[in-house]
Amino acid sequence: MRNGKTVRCLPERRQNQREPLQFSSRASEGSMFSLQVWLIKCFSTIVSYPLFCSISIEEVLTLLRNFEEIRQAARSVSGSRAAVPMGHDPASLEALIQASESGLAGSIIIGPSSGVKESLEVLGKKLPDDITVQDCQDAETAAKEAVRLVSTGEASMLMKGLLKTSVFQNAILDKEIGLRTGRVLSHVAVVHAPKQKRLVGITDGGMNIRPDLNEVKQIAWNAGEVMVKLGAEKPLIALLAAVEVVNEKMPETVLWEKLAAEGIDGAEVAGPVAVDGAMDPEAARIKNMTGPVAGRANVLVTPDIASGNIFAKGFMYMTDTQVGGLIAGAAAPVVMLSRSDAAETKLNSLALGVVVAGGSK
Repeated sequence: MRNGKTVRCLPERRQNQREPLQFSSRASEGSMFSLQVWLIKCFSTIVSYPLFCSISIEEVLTLLRNFEEIRQAARSVSGSRAAVPMGHDPASLEALIQASESGLAGSIIIGPSSGVKESLEVLGKKLPDDITVQDCQDAETAAKEAVRLVSTGEASMLMKGLLKTSVFQNAILDKEIGLRTGRVLSHVAVVHAPKQKRLVGITDGGMNIRPDLNEVKQIAWNAGEVMVKLGAEKPLIALLAAVEVVNEKMPETVLWEKLAAEGIDGAEVAGPVAVDGAMDPEAARIKNMTGPVAGRANVLVTPDIASGNIFAKGFMYMTDTQVGGLIAGAAAPVVMLSRSDAAETKLNSLALGVVVAGGSK
């Protein structure tokens, strides 16, 4: 529905084929005890410790410092639009209207126009001028059209509406659409806590169950790329574990030692590292940790999807920390919101997508 007119789903446009993205489906392993210890350290360090001591944030990173600054940066990116398949439900539509009213981004909804009208009545809202609707009844067709809009530059990012995750992901991975990069898709939760005065990327609590060495490299780089878009000079990647020593009973420590030894081009990597040594310079000093990552990490890589998910969601529901998240590794940012997400989290995620798509520098 554009200027009162219904626009039908456009035909698919064939793109050059690229290497497929991959998803890890390995069963999670490891010690539940080590996970519990690790999570306790995470919260005691990031929520409670007075970070950086006498070191100013300017001396450590040139990051955007909070989500208000991310939103300001997003407003400076002109022409931002989200393509949203089946975005006709009240939860999705409310988030898109808020993004429009906040000056963050417009959107293109690909879904039933009748559903959009019904949701507007429920919300008591009118459709802003920078939100258009392409009438489409089928979720699979809507998902492919949304991806096509992003791949052709008609939209700058993708956002999941009311459709199955598998249908949404299949459209992203479609060989003829154009969002494939050959990299693993991974979730990045960008977290801010007032006591920290900084933003940190936590990965991967949403996509890969227990990634192998090659997959972790890509996951870490995806998060590092997000943080660079937010102003970091270089990804400072901490491979998190409950301890800093290699213990064969904690398989993540063995994997982290190998990855830290191999390194990642363009990034600084340290591991295994407990979260206090990764985030607090004083803790790193006491532990005799050296190097650019010690106490100054801007990317925290968790061992598996369970620890990453618990870590990030724990911040959302147990602290005053602001969180935003997206899926990285595709040719454009992908925002997947939960119906249970607070309005603030939804706006944070959309603003994050705008900045990552358009750059903040």
